Amino acid sequence: MLKDHNHDLIKQLSVSSSSLWRMEEYRKNAKGCPHCEKLWGEVEKLQEKISALLTDEVTRHVKEGKFE
Repeated sequence: MLKDHNHDLIKQLSVSSSSLWRMEEYRKNAKGCPHCEKLWGEVEKLQEKISALLTDEVTRHVKEGKFE
């Protein structure tokens, strides 16, 4: 069983990845509203950054042998 902090990292990475997957659909739905298209593009960039941060932390834990 994973320690809570590692489980939290994986869970949040999953949530963030799912959000990224939906952004493309949200932008398609927003066609015709430039403000919404821009908003979803900005949210996608934020989610990409969050996913990268979480991925880097999981990778660090693995490399340091702390992913337990």
